[in-house]
Amino acid sequence: MIEMISIHNLYVNFGNRSILKNIELNIYRGKFYGLIGPNGSGKTTLLKTIAKLLPYQQGSIEITEKKQKSFNQKELAKTLSYVPQDTNIDFDFQVKDIVAMGRHAHQHYLNRNQSNEEIIRKAMIETDTYRFYEHSILNLSGGQRQLVFIAKALAQDTPIILLDEPISALDIYYQLRILKLLQQLSKQGKTVVIVLHDLNLAARFCEKLILLKDGAVEVAGNCNAVLTQKTLKNTYQIDASVREDEIIDSLYITPL
Repeated sequence: MIEMISIHNLYVNFGNRSILKNIELNIYRGKFYGLIGPNGSGKTTLLKTIAKLLPYQQGSIEITEKKQKSFNQKELAKTLSYVPQDTNIDFDFQVKDIVAMGRHAHQHYLNRNQSNEEIIRKAMIETDTYRFYEHSILNLSGGQRQLVFIAKALAQDTPIILLDEPISALDIYYQLRILKLLQQLSKQGKTVVIVLHDLNLAARFCEKLILLKDGAVEVAGNCNAVLTQKTLKNTYQIDASVREDEIIDSLYITPL
């Protein structure tokens, strides 16, 4: 297996408060990872740190076997795309221009050739945002904006895709559509890491899970190893039934 992200002894502090503690992770090519954990466990901080949006105070991060700190902005943008949790935007851009910004590492988004236009169009069709092509981003709902930012990440066409709660404002149809799309991309060789709160969707679509608690990795591995009654009790403070759903061939969790 090819390592795409390697994290060792990672610590991230905000002032005197330690947000991430001794993170040790290896993330491989062509895998779909779900990053789960209670509120405030460090999920967003971990994604932002990998994406070089937050500094870290100790440890190391390597991306495609190269030290993350040695990447310049353009190199990183060709390697890794990031969908933020907050998709609010204050400027009156058309949707097509937001998605085209995903191509900035390849060429300026205002100087688009036919090849780039086709990549942009494909990303918008896959996310069902082509119908908003010339709409203002300011006129879209929260869920529609999430779809646009996912399209932007797909247009960036990177081997690694990081997504922070990208389906939180989507209805069930689009949740399933986007998760199936991301699952397919991982099967095609892309490495996908997504923050999810819905454990049943995580179990159904993600090949691997990373469970954070209090800024540390509680457990990482296959769904069956992570989503146990004992782990859920220890991490979420809930009693739960964990069973195999034969219809969807996946674990299904019912809080008790």
